[in-house]
Amino acid sequence: MTGSPTILLVEDDPDTRRYMVTWLEGEGYDVRVAKNGREALAILETEVPCAMIVDLMMPVMDGAELRRRQQQLPDVARVPFILVSGTHERARAVARDLGIEDVVPKPCDTARLLGIVASHCHRRH
Repeated sequence: MTGSPTILLVEDDPDTRRYMVTWLEGEGYDVRVAKNGREALAILETEVPCAMIVDLMMPVMDGAELRRRQQQLPDVARVPFILVSGTHERARAVARDLGIEDVVPKPCDTARLLGIVASHCHRRH
């Protein structure tokens, strides 16, 4: 989908990934997918998305470590980071510590998450 805003989705659960990709693409976004923070960093080396939707709890590299590393990369340090997690209180604490404004609990409220993504990608929803 050339010309569509790109979202980087970082989610280790395959069912959740498929679901999120389906509705993001349905809203006109081009979605790049990573299963963990390490894969996300590799994508960020070559692409700058309009926003990142990142699960907190993942193997290999979790969402908190990905955020720390993102903040050290000049080209992507300002890319909006939307943290999603089934452990909402822990996610709020991580967000506070790492300067993340947007935290969405799992299971995700699709309309809320799409609204946040749209606000960051300058799209009307």
